[in-house]
Amino acid sequence: MKLIIVIPDGMADLCYPELDNLSPVEYASTPNLDAVVRRGQVGLAKTMVSGLPLGSLVGIFGLLGYNPANYFPMGRSVFEARALNIPLAADDVAFRCNIVRVNEDGRLVDFTAGQISDAAAERYLAKVAPAAPFELYHDLSYRNILVWRNCPLVLPRLCLAEPHEHVGQPINRLLPVYEGQIYQPMVRLMQHSRWDGLMLWPWGAGRPAALPPLPYRLTMITALSFVAGLTQSLEGQAIIPVGATGYRNTDLTAKCAALTDRLAELDVGIIHCNAPDEEAHIQSLSGKIAAIEAIDREVIGPLLATLENRGEPYRLLVCPDHYTCCRDGRHRPDPVPFAVCGTGLRPDHALTGYSETAIHRTISEQHIDSYSLVALHLEKKF
Repeated sequence: MKLIIVIPDGMADLCYPELDNLSPVEYASTPNLDAVVRRGQVGLAKTMVSGLPLGSLVGIFGLLGYNPANYFPMGRSVFEARALNIPLAADDVAFRCNIVRVNEDGRLVDFTAGQISDAAAERYLAKVAPAAPFELYHDLSYRNILVWRNCPLVLPRLCLAEPHEHVGQPINRLLPVYEGQIYQPMVRLMQHSRWDGLMLWPWGAGRPAALPPLPYRLTMITALSFVAGLTQSLEGQAIIPVGATGYRNTDLTAKCAALTDRLAELDVGIIHCNAPDEEAHIQSLSGKIAAIEAIDREVIGPLLATLENRGEPYRLLVCPDHYTCCRDGRHRPDPVPFAVCGTGLRPDHALTGYSETAIHRTISEQHIDSYSLVALHLEKKF
């Protein structure tokens, strides 16, 4: 049995009056996702865990079959460092470090600095390189890794605000806090980096730790370093195809081909599509709808056709990793609706298409823990 998972990052959302009281995915044209629903089964997956960050690291950990509660605190920065070949010793700490935009009133107005280009990001970073003990490594667009060698901090005592959760708020209310006090070394780093409306924003701290390897052969297709690094840390194969950006301009056709070319050598294949999350964070309903339609057209449709034509047992699971709401640009902890079709599955509902509202009503709020989905649909016990 091949299990293929499409993760439309942050696709789950609320309903909006301007969309005729539909959610973005309900409003979008998604004939292929609707076909998955009609051919198969639907459910609700609990991807977020109480007490852990609301975000993709927790969600994707679960969709890989791991209970996230067993592996935190570990920031996504550790996995980004792995993907970028940045060595980390046991006493080192890595931080996710966004380039953000701050206005003249001192408010955080954009956690991506306007989805800054790589070239513009590198020009900015050349002007504001931090001093020791910090090292800064550029990743992609607004994303960077900040490393503190031999860091003396006890990480559970360090509070760092996630920038995507605090857009519009004054930065003086969001400064790093350690043991209940404003932590000046990191504040100075942030203040030193302010230039032409841009600033560095450290968050997502973590130290490296060993993880148990996957009990199946995984190929992960993604644009994001932390997803690639997480996969590598679990001894899976991670591929970032040329043209994969994490935004709406990403090359979804290349991502789909990268997976279908490797179907013979995997048990689980995943295509992670980040654009719906990015569009929701900037509160763009039209952008999120367009991103969802592109995933349906260029990923779900071709995958479904390829898997059917192979004539081998398969299941195709489409499951967001979390809610990201265009209303406020923030994540929510609600269980996410999923759809799965393939070998051995018969429809257990009367739905004709993918609808968050209808799936919640059909399932009556019962849900499955996301880390059970891989074993369930591979029909294996781990």
